[in-house]
Amino acid sequence: MLMPRFLNAQGRGIVALAEAKAAAGVHTRVLVIGAHPDDEDTQLIAWLARGHRAETAYLSLTRGDGGQNLIGNELGEALGVIRTEELLAARRIDGAHQYFTRAYDFGFSKTAAESFSHWPRDSVLGDMIKVVRGFRPQIIVSVFSGTPRDGHGQHQVAGILSREVYDAAADTVRFPVSKFGKPWTVSKFYRGARFSREDGTISMNVGEYDPILGLTYAEIAAESRSQHKSQGFGSSARKGVVMDYLRREATRVNAATPAQSERSIFEGLDTTHDVTQADRDRVALADAGVDVEAVAERPRVALGDSVAVHIAVYRSGTVDSSALRTVYIHGERLTQPYWLVRPRVGDLFASASDSISDDARERDGWVPVTVNLPGQAPVVVRTPAIYRYADPVRGEIEEPLATAPGVSVTFDRDVELARAGAPLDRTFQLTLRSSWPIAHRLQVRLEVPNGMQADSSQRTVTLGAGETRIVTFRATGRVAAGTHAVRAVVVDGMQRDSIGFIPIDYSHITPQRMYRKAEVSIQAVNVIVPAHALIGYVQGVGDNVADALRDLGLNVQRLNPAALPTADLSRFSTIVVGPRAYQANQLLIDNNSYLMNYVRRGGNLVVQYGQNEMQQAGVMPYPIKLARPAARVTDENAPVTIIEPRSALLDTPNRITSADFAGWVQERATYMPSTFDPHYSTALRMNDPDEEPNSAGLLTAQVGKGRYTYVTLALFRQLPAAVPGGARIFANLLR
Repeated sequence: MLMPRFLNAQGRGIVALAEAKAAAGVHTRVLVIGAHPDDEDTQLIAWLARGHRAETAYLSLTRGDGGQNLIGNELGEALGVIRTEELLAARRIDGAHQYFTRAYDFGFSKTAAESFSHWPRDSVLGDMIKVVRGFRPQIIVSVFSGTPRDGHGQHQVAGILSREVYDAAADTVRFPVSKFGKPWTVSKFYRGARFSREDGTISMNVGEYDPILGLTYAEIAAESRSQHKSQGFGSSARKGVVMDYLRREATRVNAATPAQSERSIFEGLDTTHDVTQADRDRVALADAGVDVEAVAERPRVALGDSVAVHIAVYRSGTVDSSALRTVYIHGERLTQPYWLVRPRVGDLFASASDSISDDARERDGWVPVTVNLPGQAPVVVRTPAIYRYADPVRGEIEEPLATAPGVSVTFDRDVELARAGAPLDRTFQLTLRSSWPIAHRLQVRLEVPNGMQADSSQRTVTLGAGETRIVTFRATGRVAAGTHAVRAVVVDGMQRDSIGFIPIDYSHITPQRMYRKAEVSIQAVNVIVPAHALIGYVQGVGDNVADALRDLGLNVQRLNPAALPTADLSRFSTIVVGPRAYQANQLLIDNNSYLMNYVRRGGNLVVQYGQNEMQQAGVMPYPIKLARPAARVTDENAPVTIIEPRSALLDTPNRITSADFAGWVQERATYMPSTFDPHYSTALRMNDPDEEPNSAGLLTAQVGKGRYTYVTLALFRQLPAAVPGGARIFANLLR
């Protein structure tokens, strides 16, 4: 056991003590349910958790894997890791717990039926049952109505299943105890009415001021909401009265009271309980100003190795003393997102569902420390093992200790394109990361497919303790159409490693690592690209298209929107603007006239999809109109009709046929104009089932001496996924 060290009292100690005392003896639990990480009502959550000391949780059906990314180029499961961590960062601010189901966000859907075609209904409902039985809420609040007015089909599913879980959580016949946990009866069910106040039966001022925290709950909620940085949801704090609205749909405790007559959502509930020993421990620790640290000697421990962790216990006071001891933590399993350990099955993650919140999982590996406090039994405090260092700009940085392979080996990318039968000259960059405390001498081997030759099949590298090194191989040759694999292996003594991690590290979230095989899948495509083309590329949002174009042998140079006024644009045969680039960069809008002049003088400008900003005067050469909500074709297998087969966009240099629309991922087209100026011509028509055809997947127009093409086809997803047809279509847009 360790006796606390005494430190000067810190201001946060008073707040911590006051909150611990206020929470003791109060035991109301509220579960808020939505579909995505940014669906939660953060104002309601902060008001419940911080204001009314209710144990509050948010259940998001998905991790937001199918969305866009405003802060980096991670998409799919990697984006889901970011958005999971953003939710956990939000919960640390507003004080709630965080749960998920196994549902993978497969992208936008228009109906509940479409979403249920991806997610087995009973599987997702069963996951929700486990959460409800584990968390045991008296109140469920559904963010969504469960009707078409929710828009997104996944929103509708969240609203539908929220009511089903309220009705079925105590049903042990349909959901046996052995699989789903002990039954629980939820007392009350509400739906959010923020956006339909006329439907609300009760309102609350979520802008109340908290004298302990010195903030309103709306201000806390704004900071919580602002953690969704990958979605661009930075929020300004609101002061004064801020009303929120709920509609009571069902109750088992105060049915005699009309919903409109309720004075509180807690009406009819017993909101107090006897003070527990855990309550007393929290108050005692806060009163003593106890702080516990576990600091590791290095940021990573190799799998199978151990690392020293120094534990200290501090206590506010006037005597500067400390209790220290050292423990050794063994690297037993890789530190990685638990839901990605096994490959996904369809649109459900394969990890077994349970009733443990993700914030509780974070604490699973924390170090238990027994603390002696005067006048009471010892208290066990759990604290994370962290590595600490000083950054010259950001100051002190702490990151959790992680277990990793002794040597991690990763390629920069895991999927690449190539032209079938064409000369291939490619550099493969391998990143080696050591987790060993001493230097190791390694052999790095590269295995290439038939038709390719590496400049060296093996390199010898000395990797220092904890060091990161870059090793490059050059491979040349030709490959036939199809899929080919390039693999890397690291030999460290008798141990062979062929996996590695990709760090996901942003300042607002806890750093994470995604593991993958040290392998690149090369998709060789029968595609013709314009000879001697020079492509200027303006980066968009979540945009990996430029690298894919380089894979096809094209010379691609990045264009900074700030440099457009002084750049010699005439040297580019084509300039490409990435998806949502106008939304993400005001300078691009400000300097767009230079791109328009480039077109008028004979240039070829290709603009990938945007949102409402594309309707602003001057952004496009001729106007378009987006419906609300904007038209889109979400079924990646939706039939595509080629209405102008001799259009230059579909005929030269690659003859585009229906085969080029096979094997697409996630969607066909997004934010398609519903009407457009007659100066534009189009060559494709498509639609989701039971909807009117839309011909705005590719719009092109003569502008002066040049050509302007607006692309709402989801080529920004197809090229990074190495979909052959996507590559062939994009090649036709260039010159």
